Amino acid sequence: MIRNKIIPVLNVISITCLLLDSGGGLGLRNVAFTLILIFGCYGIYRNASINKLFLTFYLLFIILLIPPLIVSLINNVPMNKAFIWVVSFFLLPFFYFYVKGCALSNNAFVTSGLIFSIIIIMIFSGRLFNIALINNIADYIKDHSEGFFGDKSYLSGDVLPNVYFQGTLGLIICGSLSLQGKKYLTYFLIIIALILAPSRFGFLVLLSWGTYIFICKSIINLIVLPALIVTFLYTLSHFPFGVEMFSIFTGGGNGLEIRNGHLESVYNSFIQTPESFFWGAGPGSVFYSKGAGNVIDNIEMSQLEYIRKFGIFSFLAFNVLYFGPFFSRAKGDFYILGALCMYYFVAFSNPVLYSIFAMLFLAYAYVECFQHKTQQINKPLITNGK
Repeated sequence: MIRNKIIPVLNVISITCLLLDSGGGLGLRNVAFTLILIFGCYGIYRNASINKLFLTFYLLFIILLIPPLIVSLINNVPMNKAFIWVVSFFLLPFFYFYVKGCALSNNAFVTSGLIFSIIIIMIFSGRLFNIALINNIADYIKDHSEGFFGDKSYLSGDVLPNVYFQGTLGLIICGSLSLQGKKYLTYFLIIIALILAPSRFGFLVLLSWGTYIFICKSIINLIVLPALIVTFLYTLSHFPFGVEMFSIFTGGGNGLEIRNGHLESVYNSFIQTPESFFWGAGPGSVFYSKGAGNVIDNIEMSQLEYIRKFGIFSFLAFNVLYFGPFFSRAKGDFYILGALCMYYFVAFSNPVLYSIFAMLFLAYAYVECFQHKTQQINKPLITNGK
């Protein structure tokens, strides 16, 4: 009984730590790994069975991951630099057993998303109104995290805080699952957190998904959700910084120019070394990007960067693995599959596609979707003794 109460709490702690400290600089990711290690071992001990389709897709993926790793060795890429780009892939089976061993649930993701959103909103508000304690916390995070926690200046001279954790886009997954549980307040706070972070793409994608869900459910809901968001935005517009906040979402900046520069540079690298298109330049490899104006080892366009590092063959295998839960065709997985699609979509302009958190959720998707399928197959055709 005690175990049933403690484990859900530890699950929330694990996921929240991964969201807050995706890069590992704050030390919270180590807490998550410790808990996942314990429950993963317990999952293997309790039930070492694994879905055959998941195992097939994963082995195919690992086989096609070997050539890019060999390319890294040939090109004298330090193994520690190569390893950081593939560690999440090798942890995926362990995540699978962790999900099974601790019965990871929808509620763990939703609660973690709620906590994470509240933290973002509190830090933004505290920095905006110059609360000393919040400023000190934000400065510490800025010094130890790989997100964006500086100040953003605008043409009008106003300055607004950035509260963008590396795991911010994980809120898209949490937001989708909150809709599944009809926890609309959590969904609303996640939307607000994405606005304040700010994550323009994440906000628009999750808002569009939520609007679609509300259309499917009820005309009344379709009115309530936009009304809440419009009320918030209207209130925001009456603050001195409101107009500047809106400018974040209505254009400006050189993001498109930077991405076009990345695209051109990656294309040129394929022209110079055609074999890299098939087998990649290897994880940890560097190249000159016109978009960054420098030699870099990663760009924010996840799918393009994956092909640059690992090649088109590995990319195709990864896509089969990533969308494998769709093969379950089980009812009740609509929100999980929707979350997978949204996360894949935002990864076109964000380096999050194969993060630790993404692979944990992928493991969760496999376990949940195929578990639902098994339950539907085993469901008796005749009930109530008739």
